[in-house]
Amino acid sequence: MAEDEIVLHYSLIALWMLEELGLPYRLVDRDLRTGKNRAPDYLRLNPMGLGPTLQIDEVVVSENPAISIYLADRFGYGVLAPRIEAPDRGAYLKWMVYSTAVLEPAVALDGARLDYGAKGPPRNWGPNWGDVDEVVRVLSRALDGRDYLLGARFSAADVMLGGMIGMRLFTGMLPAEPVLVAYNERLEARPARQRAGAITWPASLFPAA
Repeated sequence: MAEDEIVLHYSLIALWMLEELGLPYRLVDRDLRTGKNRAPDYLRLNPMGLGPTLQIDEVVVSENPAISIYLADRFGYGVLAPRIEAPDRGAYLKWMVYSTAVLEPAVALDGARLDYGAKGPPRNWGPNWGDVDEVVRVLSRALDGRDYLLGARFSAADVMLGGMIGMRLFTGMLPAEPVLVAYNERLEARPARQRAGAITWPASLFPAA
């Protein structure tokens, strides 16, 4: 690996981030369908064997939200990432985390019910994400009358959360709420999104529901 070389064991969202930033990179295919994600050299970087994983020199970052935050702060601070003192920094971080802490489990467990028995969950503890309908309501309210999550300003949060919304709309795991569909269309019109999608999200591999 050359000095300062950016290597991405890739997914759509992380690759989209690199394209938005206009950074040179090298891609490594870790297709789960072929078992390339279980290769020993990759498991040393990411013991879960999942994607994506980013390498820059000695820095290794996995998990899409962490990669998005890292890249935006390091290469797009003040542009794709609000500055730490900016009023919208809090909302930016919230939507970053919301993508995998709320949206992803809500759609993955849609219709599932956890059974704790008659006593209920221990000490009233339970999952802290809502169901899909609630998630859709929250996202629709947040985007109503806005181009992007932070208003008129496009940010890395739109790459992270917007990328997940787009994929879930495509597969039918999110209902085609007009506000979400219009938001996704704005994102898909971005050249960087189109370049990343052509590599990692070809429609022929992911039939719509």
